Amino acid sequence: MSAPRGQATLASPEARPAGGTGRLVLLALVLVALLVALKLLPVNQWLLRFVAWIRDAGATGMAVFVVAYVVACILLLPGLILTLGAGFAYGVAVGVPLVWVSANLGAAVAFLLGRTLARERIAARVAGNARFAAIDRAVGREGLKIVLLTRLSPAFPFNLLNYAYGLTQVTFRDYLVGSLVGMIPGTAMYVYLGSLITSVSQLASGAPSGGAAKQALTFLGFAATVAVTIVITRIARRALDDATVERADERARPVPVAAVGPGPLVLPDDEDNRRLLGQVHPPGRENPRPAGRYNLVAVGGGTAGLVSAAGAAGLGARVALIERHLLGGDCLNVGCVPSKSLIGAARAATSARRAGALGVRVGAVEVDFRAVMARMRRLRAGLAPNDGVERFTGLGVDVYIGNGTFTSPSTIEVDGRTLQFSRAVITTGARAAAPPIPGLEETGYLTNETVFWLTDLPRRLIVIGAGPIGCEMAQAFRSFGAEVTVVHDAPHALPREDAEAAAVIERHMARDGVRLVNGARVLGAERRGGDVVVRYEVAGTTSEVVGDRILVGVGRAPNLDGLGLEAAGVRHEPGGIVVDDHLRTTNPRIYAAGDVASRFQFTHTADALARIAVQNALFGTFGRKKASALTVPWCTYTTPEVAHVGLSAHDATARGIEVTTLTVPLGEVDRAVIDGEDDGFLRVHLKKGSDRILGATLVATHAGDMISELTLAMTAGIGLGAIAGTIHPYPTQAEVMKKAADAYNRTRLTPTVKALFRWWLGRNR
Repeated sequence: MSAPRGQATLASPEARPAGGTGRLVLLALVLVALLVALKLLPVNQWLLRFVAWIRDAGATGMAVFVVAYVVACILLLPGLILTLGAGFAYGVAVGVPLVWVSANLGAAVAFLLGRTLARERIAARVAGNARFAAIDRAVGREGLKIVLLTRLSPAFPFNLLNYAYGLTQVTFRDYLVGSLVGMIPGTAMYVYLGSLITSVSQLASGAPSGGAAKQALTFLGFAATVAVTIVITRIARRALDDATVERADERARPVPVAAVGPGPLVLPDDEDNRRLLGQVHPPGRENPRPAGRYNLVAVGGGTAGLVSAAGAAGLGARVALIERHLLGGDCLNVGCVPSKSLIGAARAATSARRAGALGVRVGAVEVDFRAVMARMRRLRAGLAPNDGVERFTGLGVDVYIGNGTFTSPSTIEVDGRTLQFSRAVITTGARAAAPPIPGLEETGYLTNETVFWLTDLPRRLIVIGAGPIGCEMAQAFRSFGAEVTVVHDAPHALPREDAEAAAVIERHMARDGVRLVNGARVLGAERRGGDVVVRYEVAGTTSEVVGDRILVGVGRAPNLDGLGLEAAGVRHEPGGIVVDDHLRTTNPRIYAAGDVASRFQFTHTADALARIAVQNALFGTFGRKKASALTVPWCTYTTPEVAHVGLSAHDATARGIEVTTLTVPLGEVDRAVIDGEDDGFLRVHLKKGSDRILGATLVATHAGDMISELTLAMTAGIGLGAIAGTIHPYPTQAEVMKKAADAYNRTRLTPTVKALFRWWLGRNR
């Protein structure tokens, strides 16, 4: 049984349209005959006589000119003399539209001839080679862009392109629109040059006058040719990259997993959490029906996914957003929003307790933990509409709630619906992952996600891990009134931060009553009646700590389960999805951004990476943004805060960069002393011999708000010396920046320079 003719040629290389070989032979003979004729016959002289005739033939000449131009396109005759001749015969005002119409008519006829005579044969040949087939599909997919660009450049042979495009997948509509628009500049250029010709003999020489105007137009044509060549090369390269992953279409379709696990989405089941779910995972909502290919599908509705979807939709793209759990991701539901709500309450309690040092007597401070948690849930529900289904639907995004599973390099399935996409970005984020501690699973534990489900304050809290999460929550819960013990294996808290910065935090934690056990190897966990017990070893000595709840503050794992990455041709490792500096995965159609593909697992970084991914995915042909170009700050919201940007001194040394380090204690900043917040410092690392900022660490109550001045300076290439010339309000803690800049300027006052100043000033008393 034979397949329909229009399908068999593309699906099977063995299929050959009847008569195809004969037509190709005939076409080849015609082309050879035309080339021989162009060499042997005085074609140019005939065209010159023709131009001289139409100049005096009025409207009849114009009509004949159109027919002649169409014939020239079909017969591959040189059209330059006709175009210049139109300028010579009719001037710019009439010549430009006349040539434009004639050339486009001729191009359309030649295109249709090429498609009729040889397209089926070419398609059958191409289908047998994955790489050529990929290029053919790329021309079909981006035909309008390619036709437009090649028409803008005078270097691409006009007559040959007419037939060549007829042999590709480009649609006649895209070809016609691209030609109509793209021919305007070239037509105007050559007709204008033709209008400068003063005689037929000069036209025959092919060198019309024009002086500076001709030189300028020639330069612009050359520049356009270079630019178009680069763009076309990139499109071809991406098409070839596509071919390397499209073999994955033949793999077995993965089995989709359930949208969410068997447990609850959020606890407790109160009015505020129901309001939250109504926005970020509305119960009973039916997913939309896909109605065509999407420009972009964002898989994961955390910060990176939301920014990707909103940004692409705002640019006019057709966008889908898939989320299997809660829109808003970690930041809204279990990260920034709830944690900072708790930290805000904890700081208020701490400030009240320390108010006596300022002469303010407030009496005993009690914390209503249930009220603290209720406030957090209320605030979170109030912010949820910013990340909710209704808002993104209003932005024009198709929002799908369910598990997204790639079924091929260009399709993904969700809720039984198959979505086709031109580009996709994986933004599934990461989740808490406890270390393999014996007995921990059986004992039960909280994570940075489930800790916000609490309604009652644990009397004794054991925190495993002294990273940002462990230290922030340890201080907060201690401020609420819990007994807190932190056990971790590093030599000091916040092991990724400056050791002196960590020492400041350790002093404050100890002053607050947090017990910190450094260098401890956790041996196991168990339940003893109503208690939980964690056993650990320090320097060969085994100890244990007893509590009511365990909070695990270490370990993160990328959310990759059930994505069908193998079917999509996307490579991944235990740490996440593998991407290049442009955030492109091993499937050139698919990008990844946020925690699932970055070592910087911060909300603000996910936002920045998503913007890069969207730009590169939708407009990568015209230039690419690099993730490595970002200057990434971060902050740990302990009391005081620890903020950092750029390199540490150790990082710079490892890269072979010599540094000069300047440190300004907050005890030298008047406002910090007045506020009683002078236990901290600013440390700035400069490239040796210059004021270029390589990195900085700031320990201050509001370090997260203050670090942006240095981040901006690094991003904009502003040296520390320039900050010395910036007026800072007095008294503010941000004045520490100016003091660091002044310290740099003092390093420039060497003994030799100082001696010269002394000599000069002595002479001018």
